Amino acid sequence: MAVEFSVDEARERLTELIERAEAGEHVVITRSGAAAVSLEPSRVPAQRREEFAAGVVAASWVAPEAGGSFDVGTDY
Repeated sequence: MAVEFSVDEARERLTELIERAEAGEHVVITRSGAAAVSLEPSRVPAQRREEFAAGVVAASWVAPEAGGSFDVGTDY
C-alpha cells in the first residue's frame, strides 16, 4: 500500500520521503487530493564519492631562501 503526502507536506519532508522511497516504500505525492507523482528509487547506481577525489590536484608554496625577498605582486 502506498503512503500519500500532499505537495505541501512533501515540500517540508522531502529528505524523509526520498529515504523512504529508497528503502522500497511506495510514496505518492498528491495535488488537490489526486495522485500527481510517485517516488521510486533510481535504477542507475549512484557514483561513489571516492572517485571524485581522484582528480584533485595538490599545490604547494616554497618560502624564499634566508635573506631573499618575496614580492607578492610578481613572485607566484
